[in-house]
Amino acid sequence: MKKKGGIQGFTIAMFIVVIVVVAFYSIMTNRFGSRTEDESSSEVDKLLNYDFVEDYPKTVRETVKLHCRYIKCAYNDNFTKEQLYTVNRNMRQLMDDQLLSINSEDDQLKGLEDDIQFYIDNKQKFVSYSLAEASQIKYNTENDVDYAKIRVGVMLRVDGATVKGDQEYLLRKDAQGRWKILGWQADTGSDSTEQ
Repeated sequence: MKKKGGIQGFTIAMFIVVIVVVAFYSIMTNRFGSRTEDESSSEVDKLLNYDFVEDYPKTVRETVKLHCRYIKCAYNDNFTKEQLYTVNRNMRQLMDDQLLSINSEDDQLKGLEDDIQFYIDNKQKFVSYSLAEASQIKYNTENDVDYAKIRVGVMLRVDGATVKGDQEYLLRKDAQGRWKILGWQADTGSDSTEQ
């Protein structure tokens, strides 16, 4: 009789242990599962679903930083061809009407695709960017319109070498008080290479 009671007690104890382990696993999975879902909202998803109506960048730095985030993801081939259409549309939200008037959406998309292909063909990777501090932004007003210039340091990886360069962005404040990109250009005098 004692053996039967011992085996039965052992079986019940093991059953309770299994239930506790399953319950603990279930609780932990649900707790961390929601965090994982939040964290898995990748940079690509954030950029594709960016809400320009509710969350348009407030400053010169934020506007240019958002543009750089799009460029970095696009040039590192993180978007599908279909997603690139959305990316191009989203980047146009950051651009001044004057710039948009000389760059049709189709021409801009084609140019973006060509640039990305150039990066792929030449084994280039957009590594990082760094924006000038807010105190280094140059502001001026002409005919009651506010303008700003900001420098962006860019680092590329080209065949194992690191290439650094600067770009200068020109922005203009629109009638709604939003900073819009008028254009940008590379400062070719600042390129340097490191091994």
